[in-house]
Amino acid sequence: MNDRTIWLTDRYGAQQKDDARDDDATLAQLSVLLDTIAVDDGDEEHRTVSLTDEHEWNLEFRPDRVLLENVGDEGDEVGVLRDLDRAEQLAIARDFLTGGADALRGRDWS
Repeated sequence: MNDRTIWLTDRYGAQQKDDARDDDATLAQLSVLLDTIAVDDGDEEHRTVSLTDEHEWNLEFRPDRVLLENVGDEGDEVGVLRDLDRAEQLAIARDFLTGGADALRGRDWS
């Protein structure tokens, strides 16, 4: 369990704050959100979900890629990982939940 505050954002922008959380429960919630964007329903504008932490690091999930960025005023984009299956997406999310953005820097972001 981690003590950072995390927000899950669904495809329509609704946020759920998760303060004292269980990482496995958060991953389960994210998996449900990923299901909502998995099927192409023609609504490309609303095909992202995300995890954001209190330091303004954000993991944005699309069906074909994951973006890591800092969304703060002085933030920056780290990069994108493409063509990931669900297990890989959830592994990235688990690393983010347990270690923040620093835990993800070793990946091959492009």
